[in-house]
Amino acid sequence: MLEAGVSLLAALLFGAVATRQHMQFAGVSYTAIADAAYLGLGLQAAFLLLVAGVLVRVAVRGQDRPFGRPTRFVLIAGAVFHGVLAALMLALSGVWTFLVVALTLTLLVLMFFTPTRPSPERAPAPAAPAS
Repeated sequence: MLEAGVSLLAALLFGAVATRQHMQFAGVSYTAIADAAYLGLGLQAAFLLLVAGVLVRVAVRGQDRPFGRPTRFVLIAGAVFHGVLAALMLALSGVWTFLVVALTLTLLVLMFFTPTRPSPERAPAPAAPAS
């Protein structure tokens, strides 16, 4: 959730800077650049909030059953997103921001390796002794 908040703050900052300085790039107007910053980083924040919501649901649900397909899809998409973001952070920002994003990636990947307890209805019934 913290990453989503940082994404929203970055969207506000980048959009405001592009608007106030009237930045243009290859003929694209500054309003289009500001709108793209708001939209792109806003969608990124929404996706990160979705991943955080799925993780909270998984944590509250407990370890009584394995992940369903939608949960797996969201967690894998979040892990891939964090992998790409970590590579970008290492190239553009430095080691410390890379380590923060890589830690989040590591925690997402570890979610797939947590053992689940079998639910009581799925446990096989003990066989009756042969007499």
